[in-house]
Amino acid sequence: MLTKSPAPQNPVDRLTEPVLTWGEGTYARLAAPIGAAAFALYILFTAFTAWVMPDANWDMLPYLAISEESTYPDAQALHDYAYSTVKSGVSAGDYKALTDDGGGFRSHMAQNAADFHSLLGMYRIKFLYAEILSTMSAVMSPVEAMRLVSVFSVLLFGAIALMWLRSEGALALAPVVGAVLIMADFGDAARASTPDLLTSALLLGGLYAYVRGREVATA
Repeated sequence: MLTKSPAPQNPVDRLTEPVLTWGEGTYARLAAPIGAAAFALYILFTAFTAWVMPDANWDMLPYLAISEESTYPDAQALHDYAYSTVKSGVSAGDYKALTDDGGGFRSHMAQNAADFHSLLGMYRIKFLYAEILSTMSAVMSPVEAMRLVSVFSVLLFGAIALMWLRSEGALALAPVVGAVLIMADFGDAARASTPDLLTSALLLGGLYAYVRGREVATA
């Protein structure tokens, strides 16, 4: 029985096949470093934006206040300190947005030291953040200290995430983690002058240490 000889490959197929084979092999070898590099660039870019484009938010005021409560025990003096510090550290437009909402909550708090002081209890739970700000404010402006803590928090979070991915042999998935962070508004959290991202970074570090500790204990 006669069999039909296979059709010869056309020039495009002959060229494409080795290129694809080379590409697959190269990606398999470099997926981890490429993934790690892409994630690191995203973290560095986010840290950069946290420094150069910070988001002025109202929570800056009570956090600055609790960081210097021991220095300003009087409610009015503490209120004046917090508002004057923010005024000197943000743009005029941002300060107006923080203090004047047409007679609403922000306007009231800007004019009433006693009511402002009564809110500080819910912020004192972040005592570590307050102590960090108080210490750093001795060598830089308090608003810059808040921005620097945000930058450090971004870098710490990114470093822990990369260490965890590396320990699991999953650095190739780092861009996926970056995409998840983008969808979770990680950049917005980085630009906010609050302790939320620092808390997240410390929580991630604690989880990583706990998981690694269990793995070592059961090895």
